[in-house]
Amino acid sequence: MTSLVRGRPATVKDVARRAGVSASTVSNVLHGRSSVAGEIRARVEAAIAEVGYVPSAAGRLLRSGTSEVIQLALPDIRSPYYSALAHTVIQRARGLGMTVVIEETGGVVEQEQRVASSHPHRGVGGTLICPMSLTSDDLAELRPELPTVLLGEHTRGDAFDQVFIDSRAAARDVATHLVATGRRRFAFVGTEHGKGTGPGALRLEGVRDVLRAEGLDLPDSAVLGTPDFGRETGVAVGERLPAGESGYDAVVCATDELAVGVLHALTGRGIEVPRDVAVTGWDDAPESRYVTPSLTTVAHDLDDLAAAALGFVTARRADPARRPGRHVSPHRLVVRDSTRAV
Repeated sequence: MTSLVRGRPATVKDVARRAGVSASTVSNVLHGRSSVAGEIRARVEAAIAEVGYVPSAAGRLLRSGTSEVIQLALPDIRSPYYSALAHTVIQRARGLGMTVVIEETGGVVEQEQRVASSHPHRGVGGTLICPMSLTSDDLAELRPELPTVLLGEHTRGDAFDQVFIDSRAAARDVATHLVATGRRRFAFVGTEHGKGTGPGALRLEGVRDVLRAEGLDLPDSAVLGTPDFGRETGVAVGERLPAGESGYDAVVCATDELAVGVLHALTGRGIEVPRDVAVTGWDDAPESRYVTPSLTTVAHDLDDLAAAALGFVTARRADPARRPGRHVSPHRLVVRDSTRAV
């Protein structure tokens, strides 16, 4: 319930008037100072409840001198994966008494450099960033002034705490599953144009690990780079993708959004999934459960990721000189109808 006094939020002065004490006495009670007598403390606490006073987050920061605001920097908040990550971080942070502000970088290197530099501003006391464009060399040049944690893929930024997904291992799980269902002619959709690192590249390497071990080939012509990871791009790829008897019988997509677009295009062409071709995605976005056929995908433990990242921020606040830590969040393969053995 919102605290209101005559249609406006209640203030310390409202509490003071109700309790018949000074505003400084109310402040002493809010700070938990022992100088306030028991009877007066009880009166102030009763007044706080009666007027519905809620201390503001900004006020708590100013009083404590320690920021409780965490900045979360994401490439694109419209992405189902990043929006789910943001939700999980916010819920976890709230339980720790922290507030989260969201920064969208667009995956632009200059924006990521600015955020990762982590200069104190707007009361921010720590930064979590999912870098898309920063290289190891870029990260080596940065000297953040605040606790800063890299999220996502293993970016090898040795000066930073990192929480990442082992995409290569997860991709091996995907490829192993597809081979076990009889698939032999693979295509990979979603390597980023002009980038030798990043989610797509790491996932591609995991697929290739398995195919090499099985004596199968994944030629460069079967690796389809994309300018982004969106549904429209997936549709465009699916419209020209050779599939079925004369083409690929397994298509591994770097994201669920790409996979949903590929599914849509293949269905429109009369190509049946999974009979003619199996399709997999990544991130276990909500829509992956509801498309037809439902989509086999890789699910990440976002709660584990958020908890580890916030834990690193807290640990670095307590000991700024500690060695950077690394945490690998678990994943699991969610098998659905799009890869059913036929």
